[in-house]
Amino acid sequence: MPVRLRLARHGQRHTPVYHLVAINATKRRDAKPIEKLGEYDPLPRVPKEYKLPTSTQVFGKQPILPKEKRIEWDVERINYWLSVGAQPTKSVVRLLERGGILTVPHKWQHNWSEITTGQKLPSPEEAPDAHPKAAESAEPTPEAAPKQTAP
Repeated sequence: MPVRLRLARHGQRHTPVYHLVAINATKRRDAKPIEKLGEYDPLPRVPKEYKLPTSTQVFGKQPILPKEKRIEWDVERINYWLSVGAQPTKSVVRLLERGGILTVPHKWQHNWSEITTGQKLPSPEEAPDAHPKAAESAEPTPEAAPKQTAP
């Protein structure tokens, strides 16, 4: 029975909350897991300890309330499941790397890993030199460059 560490989607439409679960690899995404290891809320929300403004103070100059993405997990149980051979998915590996549970080098490290290169990987829109053909076409050729004449 291969076990995977993956995210199970919960919550309402357009407001997802993910549970980090250990589950049989052949089960569907939202099936009953073997164990729930944590929760991840990807939407930035105002923490509960901050007081929201009253309805009379909505308009006007208000300080910007900090918003946070929430993640809670049981590190001991995650390390246990990884030690007995559970395979994390790509998205779980990224979460665990960012949270500091997986450190370099680790068994599931790939080229897409941010920790592998030590820097955030550029997206194709940000880096025109990501594709060699695009980089070649962006550089002017000496024949196409205008010739300058002395006055």
